[in-house]
Amino acid sequence: MKILHIGNLKSGIDTYVRNTVALASDKFEFVIVNGADDNSKPYMRHGKQVKTYSIDMYRALNPVKDIKAVMQAIKIIKKEKADLVHCHSAKGGVIGRFAAFLTGTKVVYTAHAFSFLSAESAKKKQIFLLLEKIAKLNSYLLACSDSERELGIKVVGFNEEKAFAWNNAVPDADKGLTRISQISRISSQKNEASDLPVPKEGERYITSIGRPSYQKNPLFMVEVAHGIHLKHPDIKFYLLGVGFYSPMLEDMKRLIHQYDMDDTFYLLPWLSHEETLKYVKGSLLYFMTSLYEGLPISVIEAMSLGKAIVASDVLGNKDCVKDGYNGYLLPLKEEVFVEKMNDLIENDEKRKEMEKNSRSYFESDFFIDNRIKALEEIYTEVYNR
Repeated sequence: MKILHIGNLKSGIDTYVRNTVALASDKFEFVIVNGADDNSKPYMRHGKQVKTYSIDMYRALNPVKDIKAVMQAIKIIKKEKADLVHCHSAKGGVIGRFAAFLTGTKVVYTAHAFSFLSAESAKKKQIFLLLEKIAKLNSYLLACSDSERELGIKVVGFNEEKAFAWNNAVPDADKGLTRISQISRISSQKNEASDLPVPKEGERYITSIGRPSYQKNPLFMVEVAHGIHLKHPDIKFYLLGVGFYSPMLEDMKRLIHQYDMDDTFYLLPWLSHEETLKYVKGSLLYFMTSLYEGLPISVIEAMSLGKAIVASDVLGNKDCVKDGYNGYLLPLKEEVFVEKMNDLIENDEKRKEMEKNSRSYFESDFFIDNRIKALEEIYTEVYNR
């Protein structure tokens, strides 16, 4: 069966596609269609590059470019004789589903957090929700978490029988990695020219991954870090993955400077996947302050590295963090985050127990080697309907 993935493939979505393409069985063949400004690193399968097309697909709404992208996608679907189209993200969902509908091709859609959740005003939310409802067409929902599936049914209007869930899953990120404290001198030499900060030997620090954007709630993240800094001035913070589309980056920098934390809270650009995970592996905690999520791959990878997670109690985070077991799910209140994170900083026994639980939960529910067959079964079921 030939699967055609289409979407703005960046960050966690890019990881999702790379993992599934690399690990699916030989019954499947893959083609990638991404945006012109997406990750240009080749997609690999069994040591060979996967055929990839770039089309005029951009995040911002632009009717002229969007129609052009639909026509480009139609041409590729026909040329490749795709059996199933798998759409990712809001823009990829619209472009891909219209193209699949017009070519009579079966299609599944993974929102990776529905677009209307990102709307900062009620009017925008209504517009984005309407677009999601219109773009349903003949598609099946392939939610990346149980909570996203439920939202798709109750709010977007997907029929339960056409709504599937396959929890985001990743390879074992701990495999082959060494603690960053053990490789800090190598990394320091490597990063010296670009002035990227690297944790010093014995440094205690906390990590998070994500673009400074509305979804990730970056200013709240700085407020929490400042609250912790007042009690634990030695603790450093590293926000990784700052790059691509980061509309709140300057606001975040200003607040960090306002709190005189320029040498405490570091913003790192997009690094290699392995280098990013080395930072996470050496950290005390992993924390997320998002307003919403699909099912955050960065959290799952932190779990695979045995990290206790402190996260906002929102959709997506609820699907991978069990409050009091492998971390905390918290309301978006600064004092609550500061209290719970300080507790784990100061209580080694409690933190280590949560670290062990995180690793166990990852192995049972989010290890892709054990989950890829379930995704293949969904592909097959949709194709045969």
